[in-house]
Amino acid sequence: MLTRRHLVAAVAAGAIAVSIGAADAAPVKNVMLFISDGASWGTWDMASYWATGEQRGQAYQNFPVRLGMTTYPLNTSSTPTNTGTPQISYDPTRAWDTTPNAGSFGGRPSFFNGYDYIKRNYPDSAAAGTALATGAKTYNNAINFDDYGNPLPYITQEAKALGRATGVVTSVPFSHATPAVFGSQNISRNNYHQIAEQMLANPDLDLIMGAGHPLYNSNGQARSTPSETYMTVDQLTRLQSGDPIYNRTLITSLDEFRAMADGSVVPTGRVIGLAEVGDTLQANRNRPVDPSVISVASGNASGVPFNTNVPTLVEMTAGAINYLSRNPDGFFLMVEGGAVDWMAHANNTARIIEEQVDFDRSVAWAINWVEEYSNWNETLLIVLTDHGNGMPMGPQSDRIPFQPIENRGQGNLPGVLWHYGTHTNEVTLLWAKGAGAERLYDFVVGVDQGLVEFLQFNDGRYIDNTAIYPIMRMAMMGQPVPEPASVALMLMGLAGLGAVARRARRATA
Repeated sequence: MLTRRHLVAAVAAGAIAVSIGAADAAPVKNVMLFISDGASWGTWDMASYWATGEQRGQAYQNFPVRLGMTTYPLNTSSTPTNTGTPQISYDPTRAWDTTPNAGSFGGRPSFFNGYDYIKRNYPDSAAAGTALATGAKTYNNAINFDDYGNPLPYITQEAKALGRATGVVTSVPFSHATPAVFGSQNISRNNYHQIAEQMLANPDLDLIMGAGHPLYNSNGQARSTPSETYMTVDQLTRLQSGDPIYNRTLITSLDEFRAMADGSVVPTGRVIGLAEVGDTLQANRNRPVDPSVISVASGNASGVPFNTNVPTLVEMTAGAINYLSRNPDGFFLMVEGGAVDWMAHANNTARIIEEQVDFDRSVAWAINWVEEYSNWNETLLIVLTDHGNGMPMGPQSDRIPFQPIENRGQGNLPGVLWHYGTHTNEVTLLWAKGAGAERLYDFVVGVDQGLVEFLQFNDGRYIDNTAIYPIMRMAMMGQPVPEPASVALMLMGLAGLGAVARRARRATA
């Protein structure tokens, strides 16, 4: 008989998906996960206000499934603690506490207890991404490694084993933390060269697109001296020479990206699209300000002319879907608006709007593709962030707790006050639509009144980020969703995955 202990252990080990008294569902053909990295609540609003003049003017913001999502790590260590013991949590009553606070944290005034609370014990993109890709909480810095220093299986491997084509797209270097968790395993996110090597040689990853070209700078200009921060010149040379270990078609020029985006050229075999730019497609460009280029239509909110030699995230997304959708068995795709996070760190309102607008348009392209070439009965699309960053709120939010972003009309920068310069432990926002999307409600772990009272987002229900992996996995496998009581056991098991999995192996040995 399957006991409670064995149930938790088996789920944590990835051996089974819990199902009690539920019928199998048809496998979902296509799964798309869109991650706006580092998007606090206000980030979604400020971009929508600027682009549309409305708070929720994006197509995905009307998706039928809307949930909060917690993102806290197992612990805030940067190395394995070898305990597997959860040390961080999220308390909604503390997160939305409006009691005045005269102190400070992170070099900024706290103003209110809730602000102070969500500034602490935050995840990095590695731990948060690992939770999304594996269903396991882990230490900050881990790329699909558990708290015992052991590698974890991740969703891209699962998708490939199930016959899906697989792809990763990002607006930042492809070896950065979020894309890395969908194509590698490493004890530290900072081992960029190792991560790049793993991703390039990974047979489970059909397509990679991103920045991080060693021969170009942030303006898309050729460097006099290469920068090997995110990948080595040797790795680039091996790609150019057709190294059989990589076995990838290399595309770099804007024309090549656009040919994939319009479907006129779709490469065969594995692909790496390496944009001719350094760390970001656009966010870190450094050009003279030209107010005449500010345009809602172009997405330019800062008046700094865009790099003209690189694709947009929309064009990358289109090219990736055109490529992956050739597989008759479907595909798994992760698209990251990675530089949203970079501009949140910088508290740069105009540029975070640019990055979020490019992300929003990428989601819109995917939605249009589903409705024209697929359908919502065979495709699941999830939109979320891996964690909050910067705490952008309204211009009087130092006096009015949790004041929302101020709408100043389409094409005008909204009223914003930034409260922090790094990640947060806030509850984040999630939208989903398509086959199996409603299953997310079976993973609800609580009700957060702040989502209702302050954000007017949903009815307050929220899940944990560890729920995304099993939802995607079970959708592609056609497995039933666990009943609510079983979900609690699943989350318990995932939280201590390393230790529980070991006990499970001993119990069945």
